[in-house]
Amino acid sequence: MNKVSELREKYKPEQEIKYLLVAESPPDCDGKELRFFYNPDNEKYDFMFRTIMSVVFPEFEAEYRKGMKHSYLEKFCHAGFYMIDATDESVNKLKGKQRLQAILRDLESKLVEIESLILKDTPIFLITKSVFSLFYSRLIQMGYNLAHHELLPFPGQGHQPKFRKDFRRYLSDCGYGA
Repeated sequence: MNKVSELREKYKPEQEIKYLLVAESPPDCDGKELRFFYNPDNEKYDFMFRTIMSVVFPEFEAEYRKGMKHSYLEKFCHAGFYMIDATDESVNKLKGKQRLQAILRDLESKLVEIESLILKDTPIFLITKSVFSLFYSRLIQMGYNLAHHELLPFPGQGHQPKFRKDFRRYLSDCGYGA
């Protein structure tokens, strides 16, 4: 098991996964400290973590201080949230077709992983254009509950406001926070 898998597994809900998020891939860090959603020791450039937590936990913005990432990852886990990647290969430095091909190579194994993780009625959130385009119709055909039918952008590079608004609405539609 690699470091990314170990970190992700540490925050996997012990009981039922109530909400599954599928992101694109772990970032390539060029041998530097692992910038990864589930790495509690890295808070630099953590756009995805901060944006998701601010939606799931409305108090996050006011309460969060450096060093609290582990406690929020535990809250995320205890609330039944879990995030996997569409591929375990870092694709953030790949362009268009190469990126899609890398994700496509892992598609079948990731669909099997999803089957092992959740029930068919568990809401699934597909984050980024590449993940949405490759997973959406396959998961629908398999009878899974897609929480949204439109692209949910990566919560970085200026897309945080749209992600927050849409993710909040999709979670509400699933009954979260009601």
